[in-house]
Amino acid sequence: MHSLVGRLRDTLIKSGLRRFFLAAFGFLLLGGCGVGSGGSDSGNGFGAGGGSGTPPEQLSIKIEGQIKYRADEGVSLSYTVTGNSAESATVAYGGPVELNHDAEKKTISGDALLPGTHLVKVTATAGSFSAEDEITLFIDANFGGQYGGGGESQFSLTMGRSQVTETDENNYVLTRSGTLYWYSQATDATEFVNLLCVADVEVSGDEASGSGLCKEVVDDELQVRTVTGLLVTYKETGELGLTYSYEGTDESFDVDFSVAGDAYVSPDLDLSGIYRSTLLENLDYLNVTQNDIAGDSYDLETPRCGITATLARYDTELITATEGDGSIIPAEAITIDNCDLTSQTGYAVSVGDATGSGQSGLMLILQSGISDSVVRFDLYTRRGSEYTDPLSKLRYARVCYQGAPTSQAAVYGVTESDCEALTP
Repeated sequence: MHSLVGRLRDTLIKSGLRRFFLAAFGFLLLGGCGVGSGGSDSGNGFGAGGGSGTPPEQLSIKIEGQIKYRADEGVSLSYTVTGNSAESATVAYGGPVELNHDAEKKTISGDALLPGTHLVKVTATAGSFSAEDEITLFIDANFGGQYGGGGESQFSLTMGRSQVTETDENNYVLTRSGTLYWYSQATDATEFVNLLCVADVEVSGDEASGSGLCKEVVDDELQVRTVTGLLVTYKETGELGLTYSYEGTDESFDVDFSVAGDAYVSPDLDLSGIYRSTLLENLDYLNVTQNDIAGDSYDLETPRCGITATLARYDTELITATEGDGSIIPAEAITIDNCDLTSQTGYAVSVGDATGSGQSGLMLILQSGISDSVVRFDLYTRRGSEYTDPLSKLRYARVCYQGAPTSQAAVYGVTESDCEALTP
């Protein structure tokens, strides 16, 4: 497309028709480059009424359907051939080889398209008549997953599956957004989290852009920074690039992330059981089911960091069908009680003052932690920029499963009688 436009521009400039070119090119953009939905707006207008001088009443073809998809979603388009010569017309398909053209059903469908833009074109021919139509498919990357990066500190990034945030009157997708958390961890003996961030992004093709917040300790004081100019870029290797800046400063950051871990987490993994914090002793137990989290102070003298939440699971059928990673589960309606760890060395950043209701976040199941009925997870939570401590990350391990101790129970001093008492 770019090379064609360049050749046209050179030709027209040389012939002294620059004004004509600009006007014609502007009209072309208006007619063919909109991110419209399907239906009457699905085609870009190139040849839809008949090509090579073919009148529409003789032969016309039009593609219809959704044009914006996530990379793990199947593409489904249809086309119609009309006119007096429609019955004898043959249709040729031009577009990504990953899509299948069914001439009998007049459909174009398939999946496995890489993020980016893809041109789909159909041409109908009947004797001396021909007509064509084309549309551009916009494929958004599915950044959902867990990633690791390195440098002076060890980085970890978690992003939920992007969700539709805006549709048109036909319920076709216009925008798709997601949330990501990332943190850096000291590489010394403490291995404490020294940076924790969250951002909301809008996904478009192989990029996602947005803004967010980071918190870190500077000169023994907790500081919250506003993140601007954040950009996530998708690489065909599966790696991610993350760049961002802090508002009001000259500080900018560029971190490369690779897919972390090679273990598959089934979306059907049984999460139920009793969990203990791996960060600090004497935090509330968590009673986790497939859909809920509830705190339990049990034998603790002082209840601390009790959590209630609803697990708003993704469509497991989609994840299973695409062999997607089931390690990330959105959490909603999160309430955390009496959880101020700002005075605890090493946890002022990772947890800080997490107390508050109406929070949201992500549960990340740690792939390396699934063995012998043991499950470990990070719970990311956020409560808004109006708070001086707006986000937290807590880590838990399953100590009781189906009323019996797991192999981790002894590490946390949990006995069989404890499991029996804690298990509903």
